[in-house]
Amino acid sequence: MSTIAENLGGTAHLSPLLRKVRRCGLHGPDDLLRLAVRRGCRHYTPADYDEAAVIEPGLAQLSDLEVAMALMTAAQTYDPQLLRCAAQLLGSPAIRAGAVVRMAVMERCVPIVRHIAEAAVRYDDVGRDFWTDVLVALPAGRPVRPGVLPHPTRFVAQTGVTNPRRQADRRTVWLRPIGACPR
Repeated sequence: MSTIAENLGGTAHLSPLLRKVRRCGLHGPDDLLRLAVRRGCRHYTPADYDEAAVIEPGLAQLSDLEVAMALMTAAQTYDPQLLRCAAQLLGSPAIRAGAVVRMAVMERCVPIVRHIAEAAVRYDDVGRDFWTDVLVALPAGRPVRPGVLPHPTRFVAQTGVTNPRRQADRRTVWLRPIGACPR
């Protein structure tokens, strides 16, 4: 499988964050996804999910921000579901814009964070200020080829879409970890 960096037209690096993740007992993207689900990203629950089998190193050892960034670091295996789950985890109110930017630069995932933040500014009414702060602080980067990253609507839940006669019931809500209070 290819890495996120390869899909974005770059080269993968040796991620210090993924080394930390391995030291915490998590050995791949599936372990990270399961940990994110345990921490409230239930939208991405795998069919064979067993919460008792999930390794939980604790927030003091591995923060929600670190899990989100490990899901989308340039050295990670390319899987759009991992990127969507990372976007949901970044909706956690404990995460600060400056920390997101610092870690995005360190893990070479600025284009992904920019893509997520641009979608969030459009769809996240509650967290728009946070995402605007992220966008303003991110360094400039080269554009990503269309179709490589998930469509912006993949970061939201859309209700009322299945019945076109009930347009008044249509709502778009930015996905956040379950149990996370809005910003």
